[in-house]
Amino acid sequence: MTPAPDAGPDAAGAWDDLLRAEFARAAHDVTPGPAPVAAVVRAGRARRRRRTVALSVLAVLGVAFAVAAGTSLGRDPHPAAGLAAPPVRPATSAFAPTARPPSPAVPRTSASSSSSSSSSGRQIPTPVRTVAPGERVAAAPGWKVWLTAGGKHWQGGEDPLEQFRSVTDGNIDLARPGISHQGEGAFHSGLYYGTRDAGRVELVDDRGRATAAALLELPGRPGWGVWYAVTREGGALGLRLYDRAGRLLSELPPL
Repeated sequence: MTPAPDAGPDAAGAWDDLLRAEFARAAHDVTPGPAPVAAVVRAGRARRRRRTVALSVLAVLGVAFAVAAGTSLGRDPHPAAGLAAPPVRPATSAFAPTARPPSPAVPRTSASSSSSSSSSGRQIPTPVRTVAPGERVAAAPGWKVWLTAGGKHWQGGEDPLEQFRSVTDGNIDLARPGISHQGEGAFHSGLYYGTRDAGRVELVDDRGRATAAALLELPGRPGWGVWYAVTREGGALGLRLYDRAGRLLSELPPL
């Protein structure tokens, strides 16, 4: 195609239109090939593998560097030539306490052994129970004892009637320590008087065996009280009255 001679602006526009038409025809005759999708995918995978390998190598190098740095810090900064650094030993002081041999164990005295030893040396006081006037006390199976301002009352045994022992009829001297005794079978009771410090009443059989009696008193410590006990039947019994310090105040011979 030979270009037309220059004939002004109209001729140049016509030439441009002709040129575009030729390009369009040439492009229409060209058939495009298929897109290289598989090649692009393979190239992307290869780049990804190279990046993964590079990151792994960097991570291994970082760990190796850290281990090397820690090992160098733990070494002696100024080791002697050809010699390893000596191990560090704890410092000792001239004033450090020395180990002492264990002291021998000292046996302790138990409370039970001390109480028994004290009982062998002196009598242990019997607790005195304070009762209200007329309060019935079950002294033994089938037996009751109670106190009033007039004296001792008791009931039981073969005689169902109430019995009474007075402390105001003048038959006992409340100014002097003393003791009385009423017994039926294995049950024994009586009065103790003439003291505000009664500590123990004992019944002693013919073999020297002692039985401690229970003690009852009215409120206000009137200076007298009631004792009772149960013993084996048969045999004579003596009575002893002690104060709380263990001193013998009064004694009755065996009956």
